Amino acid sequence: MIEPGVTIPARGGDLPVPAPAGALEQRYRDLFEGALLGIYVSRPNGDLVACNAAFARMLGFASIAEAIGSRMHELYSATGDRDRFVASVREQGRLEHHRSRLRRRDGGVVDVIETVVGEFDASGLLIELRGFLFDITASVEADLALLERERQFRAVFVDAADAMLILDNERRVLEANLSACALFGVPADEILGEPLDALLLNGADALRVAWRELLAVGDAHGEHRVLARGASAEQTRIVECSYRARVQGERHLCIARDITDRRLLEERLIQSEKIESVGRLAGGIAHDFNNLLTAILGYTEMLLGNRADADPDRRDLEEIQKAGQRAAALTQQLLAFSRKQVLMPKDVDLNRTVASLQSMMGRLIRADIALVCDLAPAPAVVRIDPTQIEQVILNLVLNARDALPAGGEIRLDVSIVPKSEVKAAPDPQPANADDYVRLRVADDGVGITPEVRAHLFEPFFTTKDVGKGTGLGLASVYGIVRQSNGVITVESEPGCGTVFTMHFPMVQATLERTIPEVAVARLGAARETILLVEDEDAVRVIISAVLRRQGYNVVEAPDARVACEIFAGRGNDIDLLLTDIVMPDMGGPALAQRLIGIRPELRVLFISGYPDTVRPPGGGNPNVGFLSKPFQASTLAARVAELIAKAVPGDAEGSKATNDGVI
Repeated sequence: MIEPGVTIPARGGDLPVPAPAGALEQRYRDLFEGALLGIYVSRPNGDLVACNAAFARMLGFASIAEAIGSRMHELYSATGDRDRFVASVREQGRLEHHRSRLRRRDGGVVDVIETVVGEFDASGLLIELRGFLFDITASVEADLALLERERQFRAVFVDAADAMLILDNERRVLEANLSACALFGVPADEILGEPLDALLLNGADALRVAWRELLAVGDAHGEHRVLARGASAEQTRIVECSYRARVQGERHLCIARDITDRRLLEERLIQSEKIESVGRLAGGIAHDFNNLLTAILGYTEMLLGNRADADPDRRDLEEIQKAGQRAAALTQQLLAFSRKQVLMPKDVDLNRTVASLQSMMGRLIRADIALVCDLAPAPAVVRIDPTQIEQVILNLVLNARDALPAGGEIRLDVSIVPKSEVKAAPDPQPANADDYVRLRVADDGVGITPEVRAHLFEPFFTTKDVGKGTGLGLASVYGIVRQSNGVITVESEPGCGTVFTMHFPMVQATLERTIPEVAVARLGAARETILLVEDEDAVRVIISAVLRRQGYNVVEAPDARVACEIFAGRGNDIDLLLTDIVMPDMGGPALAQRLIGIRPELRVLFISGYPDTVRPPGGGNPNVGFLSKPFQASTLAARVAELIAKAVPGDAEGSKATNDGVI
């Protein structure tokens, strides 16, 4: 309630409240009490003498009565704020649109816009202040939130690893972060005002399509190519752009992310999967090929053994043998490509390997081609099959020779490099070596186009004329390198030559235990008994015939079950178990383990042409050997004789300890 004698502020002057109250007094009282603005009357010393309900609510008072008597100085958040604007009212008579922050009773704060009118006596002394408060707390909080979002946006914009651009409706750059300047190769003071179309490489059409979508639906995406200004053509980058419309009025945001490495990795992964699928196909038929070739080569060699040099059929048989050997070599190339051939890895110093091949490589290339070999200053030892790495080197040198029709230079270099240099491969690197051995074969020839380079390691892909290449040379190189825990990459441009780079995990050199070669002669009087287990009839028949001609007693079994039955009846007579590795029901290793459990001193020769037999069992056991299909009759006879000759005799317990865990 307004007490009699209290004046009410009004436009154009103060109206005294007459007493007793009349109709005019009631009108002003209703306006005062019902106003949404907070209205108060206070003394110059700060005593609150009157207020309306809106003021009480605004400051958190339970009622008007609770608010009356409060000290206005205590309601202001900033110390001295009340004194300063009271001084201004004394000087000017009123203070308009003063921004203040007041304390609520509950400890909160309220932001207000305050207008204050002073009441003076006849002598000009300020005797009363009448204030009007407009609550702007919600507006202030919204402004603060907007400022915070702006601050966060600025922090993200400036420090982002992705390129960020603010564009106007004509796609001109209004702002750009440092990442954008680096991506486009334009300094910060020059990129402003630049059209985005001019920063992209042949991307104007795609950009216009994305821009129409952006203005229509509010966001869009596009993939473009970028060539930083001053960069060479091979430094073209692929960027993925995301657009957001009207992030600040008519200003639009473009985020450009460099995805070049991701695209290259995806392409290499697709290429690897393609090669892997063809490899599975190649490996899947290799088993049958190897069995057929074993029979062909075996029978051919047996027939040749019965023919004199003057025999008219001998020449035909020799041609059959040569064809079979070429077919066997082709099968091995397929297996090398599919990374499923049997490897016999050893510690090999690539310095020595390259040096030992230098004279042979010199004979393979033409006189107009210079061969340069740079070797590492220290031994560059890797764990690899020595025969296979020689095949890799020779294949790459021959490939380089064909790329130099007018002569030039082929350079081989071996060096030791840190692991960080090894480029990423689609499939994980299996070794954790700190250092790698790098082997490079480079030429300054005609180079390779990107289209050809994409298919370089695919089997049967060749750019040579019909009849001049099988298309398996580089495919087998790829397979050997990857199966040997290595990584191979190729760099080439038309007219700029080609560089094949291989990285292999470096190992500490170890001394290989050498076993003296055993002279093998025809064993016509031999009486050892061999248990032959082979599920392929043609292979079993030819092996049996070869061994019987050598004087051995051969007992045949088509599978492991029959072999176990035979061994149960005459196990003490068996000197050697010759078994295929992959057979139905029970494989060769499981069969050998069972029979060795009965006779620990039993000698075992595994044979296999199956592509999944990557590492032969029994490594390190002198009583266990391995022979890969296809093989010739003489190779089989020599391997059997060698195994029997170098077998380690001894007590049963000692032999059993040697065999446990290796089969």
